[in-house]
Amino acid sequence: MRKAVIPVLFVFSLTANAQEKKAADTTKTTSIEEVVVTSLGIKRQARSLTYSSQQIGGDELTEVKTPNLLNSINGKVSNVQINRTNGVGSSVRVIMRGNKSVNNAQPLYVIDGIPIINGTGKSADIGQYSNMPDPGDVLSSINPDDIESINFLKGASASALYGSAGGNGAILITTKKGRAGKSSITYSSSLTVDRAYSLPKLQHSYLSYDPSVAGQQPGQAVDSWGAKGSSKDYLKDFLQTGTTWVNSLSFQSGNEKSTNYFSIGNTTNKGVVPMSYFDQYNVSFRNSSKFLDDKLTLDANFIGSLQESKNRQTPGASFSPLTSLYWLPRGVDFDQYGGDNYSYLDKTRFLPAQNWWEVNPDGSFKGNPVTQNPYWILNRNPVTVSNKNTYGALSLSYQINPWLTARVRGNYSWNISDSQRDIAAFSAPSLLANGINGRMLKNTYENSSTYGDVLLIGSPKVSESISLDFTVGGSINTTRNKIGQIDNAYLANPNLFTLNNLQWNVNRAPGDGYHNTYTNMKKQVQSVFASASVGYKNMFYVDMTFRNDWDSTLALTGRTGFDYESVGANAILSSVFKLPEVINFWKVRGSYATVGLGLPTNITNAMVEYNKGYVYGVDAGTIVYPKSSFATGAGFEALLPKPELNKTFEAGTELRMLNNKLNFDITYYNSNTSNQLLETTIPSYLGGLAPGSYYINAGKIRNTGFESSLSYKIFDSEKFGWTATLNASANKNKIVELLPTSINVSKDLTFSLTGGGDYTRLKLGGSFGDLYGIKFKRDDQGRVLVNEKGVPLAESTPSYLGNPNPKFIMGFNNSFNIGKLGISFLIDGKFGGKVLSLTEKANDLYGVSQTTADARDAGGVSIPNAVYAPGTPNAGQAYTGLTNAKDYYKAVGTTEGFGKGVDEAYLYSATTIRLRQASVSYMFDVNSKYLKNATVSLVGTNLFFFYKKAPFDPEQVSGNTPGGVGVDSFGLPVTRSIGLSLKANF
Repeated sequence: MRKAVIPVLFVFSLTANAQEKKAADTTKTTSIEEVVVTSLGIKRQARSLTYSSQQIGGDELTEVKTPNLLNSINGKVSNVQINRTNGVGSSVRVIMRGNKSVNNAQPLYVIDGIPIINGTGKSADIGQYSNMPDPGDVLSSINPDDIESINFLKGASASALYGSAGGNGAILITTKKGRAGKSSITYSSSLTVDRAYSLPKLQHSYLSYDPSVAGQQPGQAVDSWGAKGSSKDYLKDFLQTGTTWVNSLSFQSGNEKSTNYFSIGNTTNKGVVPMSYFDQYNVSFRNSSKFLDDKLTLDANFIGSLQESKNRQTPGASFSPLTSLYWLPRGVDFDQYGGDNYSYLDKTRFLPAQNWWEVNPDGSFKGNPVTQNPYWILNRNPVTVSNKNTYGALSLSYQINPWLTARVRGNYSWNISDSQRDIAAFSAPSLLANGINGRMLKNTYENSSTYGDVLLIGSPKVSESISLDFTVGGSINTTRNKIGQIDNAYLANPNLFTLNNLQWNVNRAPGDGYHNTYTNMKKQVQSVFASASVGYKNMFYVDMTFRNDWDSTLALTGRTGFDYESVGANAILSSVFKLPEVINFWKVRGSYATVGLGLPTNITNAMVEYNKGYVYGVDAGTIVYPKSSFATGAGFEALLPKPELNKTFEAGTELRMLNNKLNFDITYYNSNTSNQLLETTIPSYLGGLAPGSYYINAGKIRNTGFESSLSYKIFDSEKFGWTATLNASANKNKIVELLPTSINVSKDLTFSLTGGGDYTRLKLGGSFGDLYGIKFKRDDQGRVLVNEKGVPLAESTPSYLGNPNPKFIMGFNNSFNIGKLGISFLIDGKFGGKVLSLTEKANDLYGVSQTTADARDAGGVSIPNAVYAPGTPNAGQAYTGLTNAKDYYKAVGTTEGFGKGVDEAYLYSATTIRLRQASVSYMFDVNSKYLKNATVSLVGTNLFFFYKKAPFDPEQVSGNTPGGVGVDSFGLPVTRSIGLSLKANF
C-alpha cells in the first residue's frame, strides 16, 4: 500500500535591512529600491536579486493594443523570442534564452503568484493536408488592460522555486487591484484597419494555355506554363480590409479596508480573408479586503473569457482559399466562380455542388484536383473554434505578529476548446475520404488545473546589519486533460453535421474519415521547497533555494521524487566602494541552478483510451500507453524515465549612472538541459531489447549567450522628454548528446521534431530546429550537376539546410513627450538564420510565381558553378547556358511534401528589420466633474520592413509546436494595422 505524501514547503530567506543613507546619497537609491515580483509571487527589492529579471508595466502592453498581450512584448524584453501562428486568436510561441527542450520549450505562466495551464489543444502541423487550425491559448484570452505588470524570469536561478515546472523560465503576470480612495472608471477603445502585405509575388504575364493553338483554352491545364499574355490579379480583389475593434471598461473603488477592481472587454476582428471573424468577451474581478485589525487579508480573483471564431486559417494548401488563387491557371476567369457563384444545385441529388474550373458539369472532379473554389472552402468547408477559459484564485494571509505571516492560496483554472470542420458533399474526393454525404471533423480539448499551497512568511530582525526573511509551506498541483477526436465521413443525411448524424456501423479499420477516440489523463505534482537570501550591510547578498517534486508520471519507475537547487550571490559595488558621483548604482551577480521539466501527462502510467464502434458498432475501451513505451531491462537502466534537468550558470552586472538616467544590464549564461525525451524506433540489432518504437530519456542541449538592456533618458523635463531603450541578445544552441553510449547507433541518426513535417530534426552536434531537406547534387568540388538539358540533379536523401533561429536579436524603443503630446516607436531586428518556403516551392511548380515569369523573360535560368553530370555527352564540362524555365522549376518545385523537389532552392535569409509599432498621442486634461482626462492616439503595428529577403514573415510559424518554426506552409500573410485609440479616465 502506497503511503500518502503530505507536502510541506519550507522557504528560508535572509536579507539585509535597507540602510538609511545620507541626504547627499539620495539620488543613488531612488530607482534601485524598486520592488519586483519574483517566484511564488513574493515581492523583493530589485537590488537584492542575484539573477537577471526584466519587468515591463501594463502601460507598455496597451500603448499599441494587440489581441494577444504577448505580441505586444516583441522587441521590448531582451532574449525573448515570440512567434505568431495564423491569425487573431491563435497561440503564441515564446522562447527565452533559446530552445532547451525537444518537447516543450515554452516557459511557465504564473498569474498573481500561482501557476496556470496555458495550452488549449493541439497546434497544427506542417503539411499540405492539415485539417484543423491552431486552437489558441489561454493567454490570448486575457485582457491586456487588466495587467499591472509582467516580469520575465529567464534563467534557471530565477525560476528554481518552481522545480519541474520552471525548466524553461517563468513569466509572472500581476493583475490590477483596486486602489483606496475615490472610485474611478476607465474606458478604452481602439479601432484598427488591417491589410495583408508581404504576399507571395505572383505573375500575371503568362497564361495557362496558348490562344494561338486551336482547341486550347483556359482551365485545361493545372499550371501556367503557357503563352505570353495578361491576366487579372484576382487575389488582390479577393482579400478585404480587415478591422479589429478592442473595447475595455474597468471600474475600481476602495478604502483602507477593501478594494475592488472589475472589468469587461470585447475584441471583434473581421479578417482580411472574407467570411472570417473572431470575437472575444472578457470579464475580470478582483477584491482585496482586510479583517481583524488588518491582520487578515483576503484576495480573490476571477478571470473569464469566451472566444468564437470562424474560418481561422489552417496551415497547408487543402483548406486555404489563398492557395486556390495562388495556383489559379492564368487566363481562367475567376469572376464566374466568385461571390455567390461558388455553387449550383445538382439536379440529381438536389444538393449544392461546387462550381469550379476543376469540376465537370456533372459535379465530378477532373482527375485529382489540386484546389477548390475559395468561396466553396469558406462556405462549404468552414471551420469554427470555440474557446472558454476561466481562472479563479483565493488567497488568505494572516499576520501572526509584525514579522510573521501565514498564507493559504489556491486556484482552479479550466479551459475547453471545441473545433469543428464541416466538409460538404461535392468537395474534393481526397478531403471527403471516400464519403459521399460529407465529412465531419471535431476536436475537443478540456484542461483543468487545481493548485494549492500553504506558506509561512517571516522577516525577524537578526541584527542591525542583517535581517532574516523566510517562507515555509507546501504545494500540490493536479492537472487533468480530456481529449476527444472525431473524424467521420459516413453521414446518414448529407450535409448535416451533428453527432447524431454520424454512422459508426461501417465495417472498416480506423483511419482518415473514420476515427473516434476519447482520452482522459491526470497528473499530480507534490512539492516541498526552500530558499535563503543572506544580505550584509546592504552590500552583499547570497541566495539559496531547494525544491523536491514528487511527480505521478514517474509512479511506475520506482523513483518519483527529484530535487532541484540553486545558489547565487551579488555585490553592490556602489555600496562597497566610493565611486565617482556619476555612478549611482553598480551591482555584479552570479548564480548556478538546477531546474527541471516534468514528463508529459501519463507518459509512463497506462491511460484509458475509448474507441467507439470501429467494427459493427461494438464499443471498446482499451488501456494503452501514449504512442510508445519506455525501454526497460538489464543494460538499459539509463533510459528509464526521469524529468528533464536544466543546469544553468549565469553572471551579470547592473549599472546606473547620471542620476539614474542611464541604466545598463548585461548577463552571460551557460545552460545545459539533459534527459531529453525522444521518441525513436529501436532496431533489432540492439541486443536485449525488442525492436519497436520507444521513448528514450536521453540527450543534452546546450545554450550559451548574452542578453543586455540599455536605457537612457536623453531629455527629462515636463516640456520635452526622450527615453531610448535598446535590448540586445545572442544565443548559441548545440546538441551535445542524443543517446547514451550504452546504445550503439550511428552518429548520423536524426530525430524529427513534433509538428515539423520531417523538415526539422535533431542530430548530434547540430542545433535545435535544424532544417533538413533535398539539396542540389554536386561533384566533389561543390559544383551543381546537370543533365544533358541543363536541368539540375537532386540528391536522393535529405541533408542539413540551415537553422531558422536568429543569431542576434535587437529591439530599439523610443518614447518622446512634448508637453501633452507623446510619440513612440519600436524597431526590432532578428539577424541570421535560414527559413524554408513550401509555398514558393509549389508556386514555382505551377508557374505562377513572378520568379518563373522573370526566368521566361530572361530566356531561361542561369545556374552558377554548374557542370554536366557523369554519363552525359559533355560530362565534367562547365555548363554556362540557360536552362528552360519550365524544365528547371518542374524539377526543383513540388507539392508532394518532404523528400521531393529541391528544398535548397527555397532557402531564404531569416534576417528582418521592421518598424514593429508606432504611436502618436495627445492627452486632454479635462478635470470636469465626471471626466478627468482623455488620451487620443494614432497607432500602427507591423508598419513595414526596413529589411527582409524571405517571401514571407519568418516570425510567423505554422504551428505552436517544437518543429513548427522556420517552414512556411501556405500560412496567412502578415497584416499591417493602422488605427485610432481612445482612453478616458472618469
